[in-house]
Amino acid sequence: MAIYQTNNIEVPMKANYLSEPNLYNECMLLMDSCFPGVKVMADKGKMHNAHWDKSSTPFIMRQNHEVIAHLGILPFEFIIQEKHYQGAALHGICTKQEFRRKGLFRQLMQEALEYVRQHFYFAFMFTDKPYLYEQFGFKAVKEYDFIYDYTPQNNQNNKVRMLDLDDSRDLALLQSHYQNRIPLSKAVSIINETTVATLNALHMPVYYLEDYDVLVVYQMKDHILYVKDIIAIKPCDLNSILNCIGNDATKIILQFIPDRFLTLLFNPVEALTDGCIMISQDFDLKCDYFRYPEPQRC
Repeated sequence: MAIYQTNNIEVPMKANYLSEPNLYNECMLLMDSCFPGVKVMADKGKMHNAHWDKSSTPFIMRQNHEVIAHLGILPFEFIIQEKHYQGAALHGICTKQEFRRKGLFRQLMQEALEYVRQHFYFAFMFTDKPYLYEQFGFKAVKEYDFIYDYTPQNNQNNKVRMLDLDDSRDLALLQSHYQNRIPLSKAVSIINETTVATLNALHMPVYYLEDYDVLVVYQMKDHILYVKDIIAIKPCDLNSILNCIGNDATKIILQFIPDRFLTLLFNPVEALTDGCIMISQDFDLKCDYFRYPEPQRC
């Protein structure tokens, strides 16, 4: 039996996309009104074997059967200092405009975090409003870029191409590499995750280095090479990768924790990111210089 509050608003509840065929569209309409473009992104993801409704667990509130508030939880598997942890990524947190400032956000957060405490080691999220989440036991974590003092050697013989995710072979290559990747960092790494990686790859170019069987997410801007992620299924040499992609680079910035590749030859500087990552206050990442790879942000 449904329990109702004032104005026929149901208490927050954990829902299931599979058991409610229309729920996905209802939640997407709400999220798209708060985050324009998210429905197009999610629908495009479905066409590329990245199913939001199969990955995310929704927590919702309804009024008269209409979804008026949503919070999603995506499971992530981490390796932190050689130990496995299940982390819960909170995402898509929104309330229909006319129902804001009525306490729905707090109720939804409390319900979702109780679920997190029962099923995960910690929760995390990305936000540009950290003050909203400190009251729920979250802390902002400082992130770093790593300046690498290396001049790439011009190597025109290596084959580098950008993946075309509308090509089923390239899509399979991307998802297989993310599913089977070796940890990017000894300190903190994400493994066995393809949904968020695929959604981000639809608007963030990914390059395949055929000679090394490695995927690299990078950007060259004003002769500065920004390396965002290296997705490898076997150990690889960083300098060899940079020689393939770093032609004309005068500066190299690694936007991931490079401890698996380097020991002393990098300089950490505080990163300038859109928003910040927040994690449960009672969870220790045990990492002095942390960086969450952009291609797996949600």
